[in-house]
Amino acid sequence: MMIGERFTKEARQAVRDAIKVAEQDQVQVSPQHLLLALLDKTPVLSGVPREDVEAAFRDARRKGGLSKTDVEALRSLGIDVDEIVDSVERSLGEGALSKEKPRKRWFGVAIDGDVKKTLERSLREARDLGHNHLGNEHLVLALLQGKGVVTEVLEWHGVHYADVRKQVADRA
Repeated sequence: MMIGERFTKEARQAVRDAIKVAEQDQVQVSPQHLLLALLDKTPVLSGVPREDVEAAFRDARRKGGLSKTDVEALRSLGIDVDEIVDSVERSLGEGALSKEKPRKRWFGVAIDGDVKKTLERSLREARDLGHNHLGNEHLVLALLQGKGVVTEVLEWHGVHYADVRKQVADRA
């Protein structure tokens, strides 16, 4: 059985929606696009405000993909990321650090390498939970295993891997 055959109708739609959003932005598909596609359709994400997520993603893109944790770590080393971004933007224009270039193509779509890893992790999550399908909840679990702004934003809003995994396991 191929990976795509295990996806529920909803999970396939979430991936298609992530691709549409990325194409509109004219960038490669990333875990951020996947989270945006899942936000309004996945019960475990019901308390996560879209506006907060979108703002966090805009801020991270402006800073070349750095999460708030990354920015704080650099600040502790005496590096002011905001000052650097401001300087780069004065020289090269607004959003100079947010420009992305596709790295890989998967089924004809430019994707971030982290999306492929996320889809692979979601399959492992479904298998490890003994599920014969791969749903949105497995995609969320896979996103929570990643690093960076997606996981950080979810955790700020109280969405943690252990809690979601327990909810998904209890529903089986």
